[in-house]
Amino acid sequence: MDRYAIFVDAGYFFAAGAQAAFGLRRPPITRKQVSVKSSRAMLDALCHEAAATTDNLPLLRVYWYDAMPGPRMSLDQSALALLSGVKLRLGALNSTGEQKGVDSLIVTDIIDLARNRAISDAVVVTGDEDLRIAFQVAQSFGVRVHILAAGDPTSNVSPSLQMEADSVTALEPAWFSSHFDLIVPAATSSPPPAAPVTPPSNAFPAPQAISLETAATAAIAEMLAIIKPDQLAPLVTHVTTQRTIPPEYDRPLIAKVSAALSGQRLTGDEMRRIRGQFITAIKTTKGQ
Repeated sequence: MDRYAIFVDAGYFFAAGAQAAFGLRRPPITRKQVSVKSSRAMLDALCHEAAATTDNLPLLRVYWYDAMPGPRMSLDQSALALLSGVKLRLGALNSTGEQKGVDSLIVTDIIDLARNRAISDAVVVTGDEDLRIAFQVAQSFGVRVHILAAGDPTSNVSPSLQMEADSVTALEPAWFSSHFDLIVPAATSSPPPAAPVTPPSNAFPAPQAISLETAATAAIAEMLAIIKPDQLAPLVTHVTTQRTIPPEYDRPLIAKVSAALSGQRLTGDEMRRIRGQFITAIKTTKGQ
């Protein structure tokens, strides 16, 4: 059938795309520091670029391959999963942060679609030599396979993979700059150590510890104050459909509440209560 599908290796897409957009840095940019400005706009632009490599054939769908950052999907992943024409396929991260199971998902999907004559062209956003077998088998069924590289293919696409492909084109650095935001951690400086102070005999008693709910309310208010308007809608959608908090918000939330409680180790029940407060606050904010 004369139509094409797009296969995106998200690990490669974000790593090579961030390097193209923001250059080499020390320390290197991590996945957590890259945020998508608009999932819909990015996917539309990606489809436009991919269509040009296939002489504007109809699109079957976009297959997006990523790894779960933990027990829950990230905000970007849940936003992509809900887009029309997108199939999110998830592998796992091992203890060292490497993707596991993603390559096999890509290989299986490309070969199955080629064998079933579901596509005539495959546009693959990757640089991984391990996908050579998928290229070879798909081509044996008459499918044309195109690489859409993130930035300079000479630096981030395997030469042997390029030789297997029917064509190799590149997404320019400006393309990634227009769709990626770089989250720069705030610089922190430690204040000089204070001289020890001996409290006078008539010192006031220590203030009573704040409650869990009070600490959570303060932490949530602090986080809401820095959430951009265009980030709120996908966050509301995520907590409504997934009924969980994405890891990039969950980890800071729990850490802030724990710090407000003098580093108290939170129980599972306490963390559930905090997360419930956050979800309620997000939904309430959207309704205002």
